[in-house]
Amino acid sequence: MENQSEIHVLFQKYLSGDYSEKELDTLLVYFQLQVDSTELTLRIQQELDRHIDEAKQPEIEALADAIGARLLQQVNPSRPIRRFPYTRTVAAAVLAITLLGLGTFFFLKKTEKQVVELVSKYGGDVLPGEQRATITLADGTRIALKEDKEGIQVADNRANYADGTGITLQPSSYATLATPNGGSYKITLPDGTVAWLNAASSLRYPTSFTGSRREVDLTGEAYFEVESDPVKPFVVRSEGQEVSVLGTEFNVNTYGGKSLEVTTLIQGRVSVKNTMSQQTQDLTPGQQAVVTGGKTSVQHIDDAVDYAAWKDGYIIRDAASLQDIIPQLERWYDVTFDVKSQPAEKAYMALNREARLSEVLEALALNYNVTFKIEGRRVMVTK
Repeated sequence: MENQSEIHVLFQKYLSGDYSEKELDTLLVYFQLQVDSTELTLRIQQELDRHIDEAKQPEIEALADAIGARLLQQVNPSRPIRRFPYTRTVAAAVLAITLLGLGTFFFLKKTEKQVVELVSKYGGDVLPGEQRATITLADGTRIALKEDKEGIQVADNRANYADGTGITLQPSSYATLATPNGGSYKITLPDGTVAWLNAASSLRYPTSFTGSRREVDLTGEAYFEVESDPVKPFVVRSEGQEVSVLGTEFNVNTYGGKSLEVTTLIQGRVSVKNTMSQQTQDLTPGQQAVVTGGKTSVQHIDDAVDYAAWKDGYIIRDAASLQDIIPQLERWYDVTFDVKSQPAEKAYMALNREARLSEVLEALALNYNVTFKIEGRRVMVTK
């Protein structure tokens, strides 16, 4: 994820007009805002006309609230706004630029881990998930992986952490990488393919790819960047489908088992085979295959990358109900939600997976008009 100095540079490029679409997307995700860029520039320039000579933090925070409220009211009404309830977060973009002349940098998004007191207005607070996983070998041997490493690399019965530190493993033809609730992990497979495992997921893989296909077995959710091999397709098998590729980037969500398996193609081309009906569907970028039992449907997704945002630290969904969001939070924060009544509201959600649970609940409360109470690992939801 970007640090403050990188965001500072991107902001300067944005104001000068010398930015790429990818850089603009980075800024919009960072501040959890999606509006028309021309209109946003206009509003920022208008706010920069305000002179702040001796701003103190309480005054800055009050200004943040006011600016954020005006921005939300003044953006182009003909363009749908992706809602995020923190007006102060929206205003941080303006404040960061305004205060540069004073030699002050003010950001509301924390990028460094801090020791936090696990209390909130909702009750005891809950920290977000971390890099946690285990490897289980064919003989049942189980190894807990280190949480401070940036993933692992495996090849020919050898395994190393991404920094080169070795992992002692006995020879095994197969191994399974598994993440618990509240855990995720990255693995580079023997052929160079990279996979990110989301919480409560597992990936069974051979320690060396032999034969005519590179096959792995997935439960839960994973994002793949497949190393191209024209003569040996890469196959992701799950309970109700097989996804075959030569080299591409895609997300597979099998949390629903046979009742719901979703494959979203980001780049390249994949073929999705329904193992019950034997029906096969080819996908092009921006398409999504939904397998439910013996049926397969294909739909176009305007923002396919949103379905893979979890690997970059975000939960992003458009027109999402609370019911859509809760399962992801339960897996990532290792909690259980008890919903007394399901709200009908739908909203755009861009949630930071590094935030504490109370901060996420603040967003949900404002978007869905509900109240929360945390009791240990249980979250009570009422209207």
